[in-house]
Amino acid sequence: MQFESTHITGKGRGKPMGFPTINLKIPDDFGLKDGIYAAKVTIENKKFIGALHFGPVPTFAEQEKSLEVYLISAHDDLELENLDGKIIKIEIVKYLRGIIKFQSVTSLVKQIEEDVKQIKTLIN
Repeated sequence: MQFESTHITGKGRGKPMGFPTINLKIPDDFGLKDGIYAAKVTIENKKFIGALHFGPVPTFAEQEKSLEVYLISAHDDLELENLDGKIIKIEIVKYLRGIIKFQSVTSLVKQIEEDVKQIKTLIN
């Protein structure tokens, strides 16, 4: 599956956890199953490996769905600046797992680290 979206303002929780994400506008009639995905991301002809989240965020008691991607292969925050108005292209590579409610932020961070390791082995 492939889709395009644009950046929206998020809650800012990813960066303090060590995983700054790009929050994306959920496309109309979006058919993706809730979960975590390995993805390829293209922004202005720059290609990245990404960890994509789609669905609620139960660890933070949020039932409203969100769509966000962590760019594993981004080298610095400069690549994440000035995204307003830019088309972000996403290619889903593989479904990794469902949404989990973690008991602590530390547990969530450990799982994200595992997800990132798995994605790096899937996409080179």
